[in-house]
Amino acid sequence: MRASLLMRDPEIQSVSMALLVGIASAIERESLKRYATLADTMERRGEAATAAAFRVMLEEERHHVDEVARWAAGLGEQVPEPGRFDWKLPAELSSSWDEIAGSALLTPYRAFAIAVDNEKRAFALYSYLAARATDPRVRAQAERLGIEELRHAAVMRRWRREAWHRERRAAREEPQPAAAAVASADALHALLATREAAIAQAHRTIAARLREIGDDESAVLLETLLERPSRPAASAAGPPAPVPDTDDPVHLLVAAQKPLETLSEELEAVMGAATGPLFEQSEAALVNVVTRLARIALRTAHALQAS
Repeated sequence: MRASLLMRDPEIQSVSMALLVGIASAIERESLKRYATLADTMERRGEAATAAAFRVMLEEERHHVDEVARWAAGLGEQVPEPGRFDWKLPAELSSSWDEIAGSALLTPYRAFAIAVDNEKRAFALYSYLAARATDPRVRAQAERLGIEELRHAAVMRRWRREAWHRERRAAREEPQPAAAAVASADALHALLATREAAIAQAHRTIAARLREIGDDESAVLLETLLERPSRPAASAAGPPAPVPDTDDPVHLLVAAQKPLETLSEELEAVMGAATGPLFEQSEAALVNVVTRLARIALRTAHALQAS
């Protein structure tokens, strides 16, 4: 079992057919719950394309749940009540979704990519169960389930590839990030000044819109964060940033997150090739950006809960 798929030993010593059925059902129901929740969350956040991707996965997962029920019936086993075997599932099957659920840059491609990884983790779990099973019949069924997870992963990879091509075509129409050209402190400062100017312009516009719709608390947050840039902004930021045509504060707060998330990714790219003072300055800027991003993400979560 590859350590990169499951980070720790599941510590299941005895594998019976009833346990195998319970775990299989728990895996599919956990995925069903996750896809449904994330589809609704992304729809609520105004991320229509990503919500659509999760709804595609949700429909596929409903078929998997039915397949497990038919498989269990064919073995003469009863599918247990939901939740009974959840504690047997590796944390990795849910933590990956928890880590990215609040991201404003969760694209369909990234969603499908995480789904592929989770299918591979499920395969690793079934491989573990097959190795621990002493009953040849149980071992054969665990191997069968593992093969099914690889089939599911193949479907997700196809969807991931299609999403990648769609996003790549869209990216050709947008300016490429300048992070790759940052090789000195002066270049880093220039990049930060330009990005912070654009972020400030976007946040001022979004804050004004939030005040128009009566969300003064969110507007105050964005205005306060304007005073804490990673670097003083350049004097000119180009044309005004577009603001979502919506009265929903959640959509507006997600729009405020996006330029900060983009800058955080650029800074991570700089740090990947930087050393010495350049690395330290990039790291300090990243801490600043991530702190502001976390404040807005927390406010977005509160707005979601309130609605």
